[in-house]
Amino acid sequence: MMIEKLNPEYRFSSILNITPDWMRSEGYEALLLDVENTLLPRNSAAVPAEHIAWLQQMRQQGIAVVLSSNNGGARARQIKEQLQANALDVPLLTWAGKPVPRAYTKAFRLLEERDEPVTAERSVRILAVGDQLFTDVLGAHLSGIPAVWLRPLSQNDFIGTKVLRLLEKQISRYLDKKALLPDENGKSKESRDGT
Repeated sequence: MMIEKLNPEYRFSSILNITPDWMRSEGYEALLLDVENTLLPRNSAAVPAEHIAWLQQMRQQGIAVVLSSNNGGARARQIKEQLQANALDVPLLTWAGKPVPRAYTKAFRLLEERDEPVTAERSVRILAVGDQLFTDVLGAHLSGIPAVWLRPLSQNDFIGTKVLRLLEKQISRYLDKKALLPDENGKSKESRDGT
């Protein structure tokens, strides 16, 4: 059923709430992290300082990170340069094409290139993180991996995304009404219900 493909396993208000300890407690070792409105605001090429520190903490504590964007070009180069200037050698997949599963396969390959043991069975447990149900969450589920849905960093969206945001509101209301949507403290629906 399509609605299940749009329902995230977890929800947070910010990536800063996703900690290495939380990742380990849930059994995850790698993050596939969306860029636009997740890591930085949509029309910015500057990663906020607190998000740089968060990425450094993730990497220092052994959490693999791959960034993924449906965009590219000069902005992506600026982001990559900023990460490198902060000693962050984090792969950035551009022109990803989310929610198409091929985008996630490319991200898995980037993890493999970093000597992370990603196989068809995915011995490294990967978690996708993003701000959109119709790209980040849907794409993760179509690729067989769990997803975190975050609040977007800004309301400045591309026109197509604005239309999808209206649909997201309706879907999230429906999921919430049916008690299927996880709360924003990182607990899955199953752990919230005690099942």
